[in-house]
Amino acid sequence: MSWRELLPPSLVILAGLIGILLLCVTTKDVQNPPRCKYGIVLDAGPSHTALFIYQWSASKENNTGVIGERSACAVQGPGISNYSGSPGEAGNSLKPCLSQAMKEIPKEQHDQTPIYLGATAGMRLLNLTSPTVSGALLAAVTSTLKSYPFDFQGAEVLSGQNEQVFGWVTVNYLLENFIKYGWTGRWSRSRKEPVGVMTVGGASTQITFKIKERSTEPENEVSLRLYGQAHRVYTHRFLCYGTGHLRKRLLLKVIQDHGYVRDVSNPCWPLSYSREVRFGSVHAGPCTGSNGSLRTTAEDVFHVTGSSNSSACRKLMGSLFDDSLFCGFSQCFPNGVFQPNRTRFQVISEALDLVKKTTPSTDLGQAVDSFCGLSMEELSKRLQMRPDSLADHCSVSMFIYHLSTRGFLFDLDSSGQITFQEKVGDISAGWALGYMLNLTNVIPEDKPSSLKGIEYGIWPLLFILFVLMLTGSFTRIAYRVMAKDHGQDGILEGL
Repeated sequence: MSWRELLPPSLVILAGLIGILLLCVTTKDVQNPPRCKYGIVLDAGPSHTALFIYQWSASKENNTGVIGERSACAVQGPGISNYSGSPGEAGNSLKPCLSQAMKEIPKEQHDQTPIYLGATAGMRLLNLTSPTVSGALLAAVTSTLKSYPFDFQGAEVLSGQNEQVFGWVTVNYLLENFIKYGWTGRWSRSRKEPVGVMTVGGASTQITFKIKERSTEPENEVSLRLYGQAHRVYTHRFLCYGTGHLRKRLLLKVIQDHGYVRDVSNPCWPLSYSREVRFGSVHAGPCTGSNGSLRTTAEDVFHVTGSSNSSACRKLMGSLFDDSLFCGFSQCFPNGVFQPNRTRFQVISEALDLVKKTTPSTDLGQAVDSFCGLSMEELSKRLQMRPDSLADHCSVSMFIYHLSTRGFLFDLDSSGQITFQEKVGDISAGWALGYMLNLTNVIPEDKPSSLKGIEYGIWPLLFILFVLMLTGSFTRIAYRVMAKDHGQDGILEGL
């Protein structure tokens, strides 16, 4: 048998040997990159509603997702509590943002994407005064949310306690106080202790922090488990210590100190600013504790003019704080409320954020004094805001400063103990991110999928073998073609 006849079976044998070799080559499992999961949270606040889309890897860290904000959509129109006359419109207002979410999230994951709506201060108040109306509004938004293919988790009035606890989670997550991304390219447990969070709202101030031992108010404790760590969180709400009630109490005090005359001066308002104030708008309510003068009715109007007197404003603000209610930072605030001994705090405040941006002093007390000494003309040049809002920034800043130093006895001289800012990085310190982070604990992980992979060092050998096979095959084909051509040429020559 000639070598020409042996070549085809030889190539087949060689191919078989290579196949056997491939089966014997050591392989390893290579995991496919985990797909992203998505979640939607609607924050239904008193003045507006915002829709947030979050995403995280389907593989988690100690059972909790490492999530990020993918996008946000501001719902057009007021907050849902303002639709009491037409509940159906509250649901309709959400549709443009929900349609945007439908486009952003892959269609095959719509039914696996949780969606939740939490209504805060505006709906909490409406739920107290008109529970039937509140229920109708929630029913309307529930109907709208259920008409979309997402995994509906609920639409409810979020308790003040949960709002604060989830806000605490948001702040500490963004500060990397739970886990952090290390230089090794992996997530690891953070060595930093979580910070406490003080939020100054319109009606109250809330303080939230982690505790190691049980407090004297177990009803104000919430237990969480994040990234494999247990957290016992204490939160308390101080009614009447909000900026809205502060403005009323401050104006009432100014009117009282002037003997209820119709023209009064407010040292906490900027020079060249004035406003007409109806007495009924400041003296009524549970936080003012005043029935006014016998010579004054609710309809009486007072002309209040600003004077930009920072020292007088500081003294006036101090008179609104009853020192007998404060028993020291180590154990209590007003009325014996439990407090931490030593905790770093972040104060969520837009007002003090603006003060720091507009005044150069590093001392917060001096910065507030400097800000309160500016006239309306000077403030308008530095900040583009409505005059009424701009005028109140001094009193709000002075109030938060007093609340921090005389109420909670924060040590502002201690480096890093207290930070005043509205955002963490570029993200608002709201409750929505903290809610979704906690929800990932109960969302199951995807089972990891993998492919069989060959070590890189085997590839050059296989490449050479395949090149030899192809070379041999093409050589055989070329030889047969040439032999056939030569055979035809011989026949022609014979003719």
